[in-house]
Amino acid sequence: MSANSRYTLLVAALVGVLCPACGESVELEAPHTAGHAASTVLNDAPNGVCRVGAQMVDHVGCVDEELAFSAAALDACRSTGEVECDARCRSGDSASCTALALVHQFALEATPNATYAAHLLEKACAGKDGAACNDLGVLHAKGLGFPVEVERAETLYAVACEHGSLAGCANLVSSRAWGSEPPANVAYAASVIENACMSASDPQACAALGTMRARGSAVQRDEKLGASLLERACRLGDVGGCERLGRAYLAGDGVDADDVTALQLFRRGCDRARSDACTDLAAMYCMGRGVPRDPPRSAALFRQACDAGDPAACRARACTGRASL
Repeated sequence: MSANSRYTLLVAALVGVLCPACGESVELEAPHTAGHAASTVLNDAPNGVCRVGAQMVDHVGCVDEELAFSAAALDACRSTGEVECDARCRSGDSASCTALALVHQFALEATPNATYAAHLLEKACAGKDGAACNDLGVLHAKGLGFPVEVERAETLYAVACEHGSLAGCANLVSSRAWGSEPPANVAYAASVIENACMSASDPQACAALGTMRARGSAVQRDEKLGASLLERACRLGDVGGCERLGRAYLAGDGVDADDVTALQLFRRGCDRARSDACTDLAAMYCMGRGVPRDPPRSAALFRQACDAGDPAACRARACTGRASL
């Protein structure tokens, strides 16, 4: 079972078991397919919340958090147009090639062309652009323009990591539970992430390392250390790290359980358009954990997250009646 599946079941359990009264109203409708078509990596969050697995990037919109492209390059590519972006790519600017690939893959400012997008990423990856190698891996992993090929994705993540992409290192380590004796390239990726967090205080690396420690993926499992690393990532500005830290406080994993702190962290993530954080926040309002019960607020948050494509939120119901913890 994937981590996302386990998380979906956890939220469903929180809402259905800890708060049985949350299921007394009419079930929310699932989001319309048309609103979540091929552009499963980029969209503009029309309802103010990004889809599951995406994060809000300033001046760009909702972006798959597994991608490693240059936000500045994509912003410039969308602002100046395809022709100028293509000229920069042809002149050897690999970041523009990677950005242009996303423009074509997801029809941002151009006619969708998955084949050309893959060509651009392969070209940039061959030029040792780690971000391009990583993003090509994401397309293979998610079956966007390709059949789903997890092993091919992992190979590309490893190459991306070798070329300096922290996202590539993180995606390689998190692609499966590697255990205490991972392959050499996975061990290398884990060491890169650890060094980037401990030596350079990179927020993305600290969030990845915290998750690795909590799961015991390619490193020794240590939930307390994992929580402290997530706290560090959150303090450094990684919103995903804040949201994961909130779950640790909610469950008491590596920290003393603290509903109020969990609520604050979920609220921070929801304010930054993370749909999973909005779902968690909705459950807190429904159950009255860390905050007085507020069924209307809970229902609004569930609907907002459901519209953004969070299946856990779509399966939840508007929160009415009396909560039972």
